[in-house]
Amino acid sequence: MKSVWEVLLTKADRAVRVAQQKLADAQQKKNLAVERSEKLDNMLAEYSNQLREVQVRSHHTGEVGNYQQFIFQLQAMKVRSKQEINVLDDVCIKARKIMLTREHERLKIELLAQREREKCEIDALAFENREIESRALQQFNLKVRS
Repeated sequence: MKSVWEVLLTKADRAVRVAQQKLADAQQKKNLAVERSEKLDNMLAEYSNQLREVQVRSHHTGEVGNYQQFIFQLQAMKVRSKQEINVLDDVCIKARKIMLTREHERLKIELLAQREREKCEIDALAFENREIESRALQQFNLKVRS
């Protein structure tokens, strides 16, 4: 029969795995957001260079306006991207704290389960020693009577 501590340890292990998975998911989402942000940075640099080239070679205000409008949209996306990364960073920090808390709880339960196992072993050895002493005493008494 499983002890209460063993059941609690199984439950704590499961809670740690769930917390680890949530942390991994949050970290992956953050990494994807950072990748998107880097792509936006690259696009901003590329289109800014193209805008400079267009401004140098021709003075079509429509084309220059289109580039400027597109760059403005990219900058707006970059602002939203930074906000998203900040939010995801907070999510990662919270998930990490939860995971560490669950791991700490699991370690406490593991220690208590180990103590219970050791106590059971000590109790079993003590019982076995009492049985051996009892049999030895019975044998001694039988020899004395005979």
